[in-house]
Amino acid sequence: MKNFAAALLLLSFCVAPLRAQEAASRTYTLKDGATLTYAKPGLWRTIGAGPADWGLFVKQSFTRESLPWLAAIGASTVLLIKYDQEIYEETRRVGKRLSISRVDKTKTYLKIGGVSVFRGPSDLGSAFYFIGDGWVNLGLMGYFEARGLMKDDWRALQTGHQLAEGLLVTGFTTQVMKRVTGRETPRAATADRGVWRMFPSFKEFQAHRTRYDAFPSGHVATCMMTLTVIAENYPEKKYIKPLGYALVGALSFQMVNNGVHWASDYPLGLAVGYGVGKAIAAGGRTAARRSQAATAQAVRFAPYLSAEGALGAGLTYRF
Repeated sequence: MKNFAAALLLLSFCVAPLRAQEAASRTYTLKDGATLTYAKPGLWRTIGAGPADWGLFVKQSFTRESLPWLAAIGASTVLLIKYDQEIYEETRRVGKRLSISRVDKTKTYLKIGGVSVFRGPSDLGSAFYFIGDGWVNLGLMGYFEARGLMKDDWRALQTGHQLAEGLLVTGFTTQVMKRVTGRETPRAATADRGVWRMFPSFKEFQAHRTRYDAFPSGHVATCMMTLTVIAENYPEKKYIKPLGYALVGALSFQMVNNGVHWASDYPLGLAVGYGVGKAIAAGGRTAARRSQAATAQAVRFAPYLSAEGALGAGLTYRF
């Protein structure tokens, strides 16, 4: 009897961790058979993973496989710098022909104690510009957080948490780069293509931001990070990337039209947003882990031998 009790006690110790492990994660199976596994969501735990995910972003950015991409980013930036002034002037001419305002016409919709709390778009130009506003990121974060809480959906909660983390990591990364490069914005430019004044003092940067904060684009980086995090967590939603890229394009056009950025500010901004989004979605203790189920090939091409001995080719389509 004692041996039986001891065996039962030992079994309970073996089973308990398995139950705890099951409760600590949830797996979502997609239509194509792929699975996404999520750890139990924790907002502060996710935000606390920011330094580790930033380190993962830096590590992934300088691997041998990333060298062609780094070369492409550098080459495209240099090429665009050469033509920045022409692109800026032509963009403004196009904006004028399309009756898209060259100035920021967002207006205050909510005040608290005389302080503007929320500014929103009032025309097409300001609507394009608003795409890169922090309120859009916060709104999407709030949507996923609310959905996750109401439906007990760990995937949605993790997405919301990761967007919060991404906002902080992307903001930190782009601010460091801006304070190193110190490039003039088009509207504050004192020479064609803007002047670069590297390493401005903190006080000078804060007092005259438009003289120093053009490169790279923080708005584009944040927008790209948001798109990447959502697309990585919801790969079955095929409309996310086309819609997101179209919105990033509209934002990019308007920021040149407004004189906020040069075209050459975008390649590095896009790369930062994409890299940070991928690192946050894939790394850290609370990130998603994806495994692709083995599926039969939809289209198969193979040699074919007929009953009469004729040699040919066969094409099979599975649906």
